[in-house]
Amino acid sequence: MNTGPYSEERVQQYLQEEFVTMKSQCFWDNRTDLMKQFTVTWTPTLLVLDQTGKEHHRMVGYVPAEDLLGQLKLGKAKMHFNRFRFAEALTAFAEVIDNHPAAGAAAEAIFFHGVAGYWQSHDPKRLRMAYDTLLVKFPNDEWTRRAAPYAAIPL
Repeated sequence: MNTGPYSEERVQQYLQEEFVTMKSQCFWDNRTDLMKQFTVTWTPTLLVLDQTGKEHHRMVGYVPAEDLLGQLKLGKAKMHFNRFRFAEALTAFAEVIDNHPAAGAAAEAIFFHGVAGYWQSHDPKRLRMAYDTLLVKFPNDEWTRRAAPYAAIPL
């Protein structure tokens, strides 16, 4: 993780502060045990795992540093979400939305921010608000299409 966006100082600092990083050599003609264990088929593959080794987020390929930071933060948010820690998930999704609004992870963060808000409050309006935000900011994104059923929820 020392080329492209991974080599940028702010990315390195965030990785050091927030993650335990691990780098593995990838040999396509002789796949390593880690490549097999995590079904790595292309490099770079970035996985956000919890301390038990459970995968919460995966990103394949190089992206600009801003997108990479958004993806890393999205991975942390999804880890909170998958553990039903919705207050922490809401804060983490909001960080992606607020600090990386143009990153590729932003639309997914908006979608899951709405879902986490629903789980925390049981108020379906949170789903509708997420859809409305996606419709304005990302009208052609797949996360907007996934949220389309929420358009029927009255505000």
